[in-house]
Amino acid sequence: MLSNSKLGYGLMRLPKDNIGDIDLTQIQYMVDSFMKTGFNYFDTAYVYGEVRLQ
Repeated sequence: MLSNSKLGYGLMRLPKDNIGDIDLTQIQYMVDSFMKTGFNYFDTAYVYGEVRLQ
């Protein structure tokens, strides 16, 4: 990993209405893989969902 890397992992698009639709095993694998490479920034902001861009 580069020492000045700015890579983040975005989690916003997980289903927000039905928690049962989330494959927790797959998410855990993906997050663990991301962290094993040395990254630790997770973007969990809720604000992206219903924004109109003009």
